[in-house]
Amino acid sequence: MSKELTLEQRIQRLEDIEAIKKLQATYGHYCDKGWKDKTMYSKEVALLFTEDATWESPNMGVFSKGRAEITAMFEDMDAGNPFFMHSFTNPIIDIDGDTASAKWLLFVGGDTDEKATLTYGSYENKYVRTAQGWLIAAIRLDIAYLMTSA
Repeated sequence: MSKELTLEQRIQRLEDIEAIKKLQATYGHYCDKGWKDKTMYSKEVALLFTEDATWESPNMGVFSKGRAEITAMFEDMDAGNPFFMHSFTNPIIDIDGDTASAKWLLFVGGDTDEKATLTYGSYENKYVRTAQGWLIAAIRLDIAYLMTSA
């Protein structure tokens, strides 16, 4: 038999879920580029992560650990891609005290080497509550399908 949550605990859980949704949307906002600004906000993106966070995508051959490597990875992506627009959907967020995990579906429109791209994938993320609020502890991106124009 599971323990009933108090009203305060239920409200805190809902606030945590909303904070994580906002964090993920902010991550996407800072990754987007080209339609409002010409540069990605690499340093701002990195500040959304814990100091020892990881960002990995086996499909892309990327594994970055720590804010410095994550910043460098985003700067490299920025150099070769003039346009990105991220959309995260279908969040499944589980809160466990000061840690959380989430699954998201991802749709990214992009432009690489003058070719339009559309990427479908999924994120499996881990989050940690810090004195500054929720931060990303780990991202794993799995690309399901990449469509490129001719």
